[in-house]
Amino acid sequence: MLLIYQIKVGLCLIAFYLLWKLLLSRETFHRFNRVALLTVMVLALVLPWIRLSLDAPASVASRMVVLDEVLVGPAGAAQPREMASPWTVMGVMTAVYFIGMALALVWFLHSQWNLHRLLKTGRKEQLPDGITLHVLPAELSPFSYFRHIVISEQDYRDNPQEILTHEQAHIALRHSWDVLFMGLVTVFQWWNPAAWLLGRELRQVHEYEADEAVLNQGVDVKQYQLLLIRKSVGNQLFSMANNFNYQSLKKRIRMMTMNKSSRWKTLRALAVVPVIALALLAFANPTTETADELVVVAYNQPEVSQEVYESVEQMPEFPGGMEAMMKFLQMNIQYPANAAKNNVEGRVVLQFVIEKDGQIGDIKIARSVDPELDAEALRVVKSMPNFIPGRHNGKAVAVWYNIPISFKLQGEPQKQDPE
Repeated sequence: MLLIYQIKVGLCLIAFYLLWKLLLSRETFHRFNRVALLTVMVLALVLPWIRLSLDAPASVASRMVVLDEVLVGPAGAAQPREMASPWTVMGVMTAVYFIGMALALVWFLHSQWNLHRLLKTGRKEQLPDGITLHVLPAELSPFSYFRHIVISEQDYRDNPQEILTHEQAHIALRHSWDVLFMGLVTVFQWWNPAAWLLGRELRQVHEYEADEAVLNQGVDVKQYQLLLIRKSVGNQLFSMANNFNYQSLKKRIRMMTMNKSSRWKTLRALAVVPVIALALLAFANPTTETADELVVVAYNQPEVSQEVYESVEQMPEFPGGMEAMMKFLQMNIQYPANAAKNNVEGRVVLQFVIEKDGQIGDIKIARSVDPELDAEALRVVKSMPNFIPGRHNGKAVAVWYNIPISFKLQGEPQKQDPE
């Protein structure tokens, strides 16, 4: 489920951002820091997809399909919780997420469109290495975008060397690809402050790298810092470009005057290893993502003669899908009269195998409540039609399946007749 995946990605980004601010953000090895930032963002996107097997020989924690809990009342109708209202909490969260993502995507595309429009205006000159210089009469902060540099007539007349060297460094270091990648990440992670903050940190490192390139060309440090201060009154018009005038000017000036960090400090990046390990362990838990909630199930699997899969490429499916299965259970489960009379409630969990041919086999009571409730749950599951079997590596396979059914009395408990 996309929403659950994005939440996992968001948690990874938050952890990585905190580590970055704590350990590396004030160091001067800018190329390493840039690679570190890009790496943790890629890791955040990849880690939720990695599944580790935590199986033990004596007790196997299985990742099985879990049907959202069926609620059975004394009147006899089994009501699936997600059918009670189309607007479940997860449903609302999903709708909000997609609306926000759509708006973020519109903003992203609008920024791209504005950039391309701007590149069609002004006087153009060809620089070495296939770079196109766009000189505009309007006053704006210089910036670069892939192999284009945009600069005002005044800046081109007054300070061409420092500004062009700075922007050419952005292009040579391929910073625009980083910015484009980060823009896409923030489209999907629009809700997550850590994604935006990591993007800001990456842009900051870009500026450090470009400043370092300018100073390595022999430009006077004081003269260059004064230029930055004079240009700091401009506005950052295009967030998808590398701006010469970046907001955190104080940090840039301080970074130019700092002593070079010891390369040994790069070992601090190893602090990300335990975070990765924790994420892998968390994502390896036997969880199942349903349309309404996450259900965690861990039971010992009974011994079987054939190989029964815990997770496959295509999970077994009830004919007609999940909604049809919920409707089948709703229509067929009855609250045992004697159990209702004696105010017996509880949650029965059934565990079984969907065989290669779709038949239900090896049905077990994984969690028992009462013999009558257990028997009713077993009766209905045994009466279910054959499933569409699960498939793995192109073949039909046997797969573990799990269904929780809650028997719950509504209203005041029924009084038993006097003996």
